Amino acid sequence: MWKTLSYVYLITFYFWMNPPFSLANKNEENCELRQTNSNTSAECNFEEHDHRLVCFHGLEDKWKTGGENVRTLVICYWPMTTFDPQDVLQGFSTLKKLTIKNGNLTKLTSPFSNESRSIEKLEVTGTKLKELPENVFINLSNLKTLNFRNNSLSEIDVETFNIPSLHHVYLFGNPLKCTENMKWILNGEKDSLGHKIADKEHLRCTVPYDGRALIPVVEIINTLKEECTKTVCECELVYVLGNGGKHIQKQLMAFASVNCSHRGLTEMPNFLPANTTTLYLIGNKIQDLKPLTTNPVYRRVEDLYLDDNIIESIVQLEGSSWVDRFRLLSLRGNKLTDLPTYALQNVLQHNGNAVRLYLGKNPWRCDCLFTPGFQELLIRYTSLIKDINDVRCSATSGDDISDRIVKDLRRTEICVSSDENSVIHPLDILNIILAILIFLIIGKLLYDYWSFKKTGKLPWIVAKIP
Repeated sequence: MWKTLSYVYLITFYFWMNPPFSLANKNEENCELRQTNSNTSAECNFEEHDHRLVCFHGLEDKWKTGGENVRTLVICYWPMTTFDPQDVLQGFSTLKKLTIKNGNLTKLTSPFSNESRSIEKLEVTGTKLKELPENVFINLSNLKTLNFRNNSLSEIDVETFNIPSLHHVYLFGNPLKCTENMKWILNGEKDSLGHKIADKEHLRCTVPYDGRALIPVVEIINTLKEECTKTVCECELVYVLGNGGKHIQKQLMAFASVNCSHRGLTEMPNFLPANTTTLYLIGNKIQDLKPLTTNPVYRRVEDLYLDDNIIESIVQLEGSSWVDRFRLLSLRGNKLTDLPTYALQNVLQHNGNAVRLYLGKNPWRCDCLFTPGFQELLIRYTSLIKDINDVRCSATSGDDISDRIVKDLRRTEICVSSDENSVIHPLDILNIILAILIFLIIGKLLYDYWSFKKTGKLPWIVAKIP
């Protein structure tokens, strides 16, 4: 046993000190070493035993038309922003592999010519490549592998990569846009481009889902689109939370915005896409809010816009779980005249998620019964009620408090009798009579006291008492 282990250690040590060419990754090492050299003139080195030509900063003049014996061409740090395959690869008729590594390359300016049809592997890595011409690979009938890792490609044209001989495509490290146009990557059928992407499980999205795993994000977008067709609304994936991992789907949380505004709806939708967190129902004819308490599709809805509907009451929401977790509720421009003040205060006190509440442009009732408690609510939660100056009394003709800001009303302005304009109130008359009687009694008492001191006679009423 120890003898066997000794052989294993010896073999491992040998390969560590003398790695095979495929492990040493000779091309990458050469490119990295050359980066520190200040000399930027073109320099090439031809390895005749394996027909490999390695060039730095472009091609030397002698190789521009003399590459008939080159089977592998490695170009490190291409000096220009464009690369013209038809011009640069003239004379490389037996080329099997082309590698362009590092540099400021941003664009291939022409398709590969028929002269390059023998290329089987094409690598463009570590550049700023972001643009490919139409039918760029159409003449590469023997192309089997495309390696475009660590470039600046943001979108992929499926037709560009529609090459029957192509088996493997590598795209990791590109700022790919996760949009509906990427749904082709979900196609796993044989010979499809989605099947040929060898590193698709490692691909990541760019903004606004920066760093999120591409496959599950595209799946979410695709599902959202399919579910949105079951509504009359417009749907948008706003944000995806989580970086993904071994169990990517379980670790991602999607936030979708659904806009059902101005659709003539008379009731709240019975169906919403699964990840709906923001819902717009502005400008409809909705009156009943009961679905918020009974329909499970509203469980994830946190931001709800119900402006410009015909809602007259929110009593139905009292005690529901939805009001305990909402983040934004907008009820502007409805027909609300009052609301359960103390119930709403209790909700806002215990709902740590609430950040915005809109109540403006409703015909609020301003009387002594409702308004004082409502004012207390408005003043206490001024930071949450964002349109507090639009919360006004109903515009009643001829009323002194018509269209006044509710929070600014004084108690004496709202707690007055309806017949306050009469000349003398009945209670005032009673008070006057009582005041006169009090003065008469006091006057009679003083007179009797004076009379007793002067004459010594008791008052008549006292004399008559047994």
